[in-house]
Amino acid sequence: MERSEKSQGALARAKIVYFFKETFRYHSKDEYKEIFSRGLDDNGGINGGMPWLYVRAFFALFVLFTVNVLILRLTNNPLFVLSVTFLGGTTVTIPFIILLFELYPKRDVSLLMLLGVLVGGGTLAIALSQIGYGFVSVKNRWLSAVFTGILEEVCKIIPAICSILFFGQKGRYSCFLFAAAVGAGFSVIEDMGYIFYFSESHAPVFQSDVQAVVSIFTDRGLSSFCTHILWTGAAGWAYGASKKPFKSFWLLILLSSVALHILWDLPLEGMWQASVILACVVVASAIGIAMIHLSRREIITACVDLEFFDEEIIVQAKSMGEVLRFRNAANLTFSLAVTCLAVITLLLCALPIGTLYRTEVFGDSQSFINYIQGGYSFKADWDRAYAVGLPNYEERWRNEDGELELKYVIQAQSADIEGVQAQYYYGYGCYSTGYELETISLAVESLPVGNSRIECTQFKFGKETVWAFDVYENLISYVYNDDGSVSAVLNAEEFEGYDILIALSATACAVAACCTVILVAFTIKLRRIKEDEKK
Repeated sequence: MERSEKSQGALARAKIVYFFKETFRYHSKDEYKEIFSRGLDDNGGINGGMPWLYVRAFFALFVLFTVNVLILRLTNNPLFVLSVTFLGGTTVTIPFIILLFELYPKRDVSLLMLLGVLVGGGTLAIALSQIGYGFVSVKNRWLSAVFTGILEEVCKIIPAICSILFFGQKGRYSCFLFAAAVGAGFSVIEDMGYIFYFSESHAPVFQSDVQAVVSIFTDRGLSSFCTHILWTGAAGWAYGASKKPFKSFWLLILLSSVALHILWDLPLEGMWQASVILACVVVASAIGIAMIHLSRREIITACVDLEFFDEEIIVQAKSMGEVLRFRNAANLTFSLAVTCLAVITLLLCALPIGTLYRTEVFGDSQSFINYIQGGYSFKADWDRAYAVGLPNYEERWRNEDGELELKYVIQAQSADIEGVQAQYYYGYGCYSTGYELETISLAVESLPVGNSRIECTQFKFGKETVWAFDVYENLISYVYNDDGSVSAVLNAEEFEGYDILIALSATACAVAACCTVILVAFTIKLRRIKEDEKK
């Protein structure tokens, strides 16, 4: 018999109340012991509680990550790059896997078992994918996205199925859980690699790019909810749901995961890229939530009376007394305040306030050259020969055995841009070879650039060599990436961001003050309630 809308609404509200009650209330040592020993004994049955450990895991890892980033930012000690790399790769992914584990109703899977699959399966998946990349190299960026999607999803599902068979799991949710753990391990290793590479390789000597660390942590962390974990988890769920695993249904879900991966990696830009990624997030999240909800409901219905189970939740939600409500509210306030302070700290670390360097990524080599030349189309004519009939702009003589010999001459030529003169430096070898072009510079009179004389500089982008003029002279170093982009380290001496520093510091002080006032108010209220109960 279908429930009325009123009873369904009451159940929905009760579940929300029960969720917050279980999440933010004090948990005893026995409860910690139960969740860490779950799956290690033969008690069987189901777990009817709401998840709570994942919040504590995320809170602890996020605070540790923030503290280590702050130390790296203040001291620039390279020893902290490793701790920032590890915490940056695990802060979001590990709590998400713990959440999926806590939502699993049965007690036949242990957290230790799941973390073992995460480490071992993720490492095997990464190893298989690197072997594939070693045999096949795709230069075209569009074809590379297709190849990457196919290769990585196949390499992840192989250890996922191996772990499912090894631990003898047959249920849809448990197969989803083990496959998601492999995807999480793959994601952790990949994220740590990105953080380490961009924090060190694109920074000047003895400098760490904290801005890149925070940016990649945010980007990869937020995307971990709807990428590798859910893509591989969906294929694992389909494997457990299919009576004949390698038939059409499993293959259809696997191809869907591959398609989502390909769409995510397509080299699109602007609104097209944002729209495609948003669509991938919505589809992957919807599929993942549907799989988890259906599997969880199926397990609970098969083990207990679902109506009695729901009524029990309503009873427990209503039983939360005034003291417990205020304690939970105080815990939530403290958690939100510390999280806000950690976010502000990361923003302060990421902003180039008081730093000498900043990192900027250009989509291709031409964009980089345009930036270097200030948008001007200066050309370096290295094929220009010494013009005998033209007067020399400058001559340099040397005394050789009492005789003056002309050894170095400069010839000038007006550039296409008004106020700019191209100067060609010729060294004299001997009368048989004549003057040879050694270098080129620009004499600038009226343009707002860094120097009045700009030397021509050689830039290498793979096999391509380009000569250009750094008009602002603020380039420290650059790296040409495999995808054709250029990451440059630039001077940031002109950055004035102390107003932002003051604003964020004031916000942090306001958050801390408000949190303190609220917690004091909660403490006073709780004491009054206890005194009233004694009376």
